[in-house]
Amino acid sequence: MLKVHTVCINGMGSSLILKMTVEKAFKELGVAADVKHIDAGQFKSCHPDVCITTPSLAKTIGEREGMILITTTNFTDVKILKEKISKALNLEEQKG
Repeated sequence: MLKVHTVCINGMGSSLILKMTVEKAFKELGVAADVKHIDAGQFKSCHPDVCITTPSLAKTIGEREGMILITTTNFTDVKILKEKISKALNLEEQKG
């Protein structure tokens, strides 16, 4: 099961909305994922497999070895997030 974190500055509103959308996207993709929403401060001590956040916060968070970093500006569109997750996890190649 993938460990996934959705991250925003305060870890409340936008990361919670993104968490719900990301859970739907992973479910529709048939990928088991444990999705948690956290704030940027908490993220420093976390080691998820996948981090999903805004492009501006991604610059602050930075790349980490072994972590997939996905950015989005639309927190409610399941289709867009499915596409981004599929591409990041190379799911298109596995199905083909």
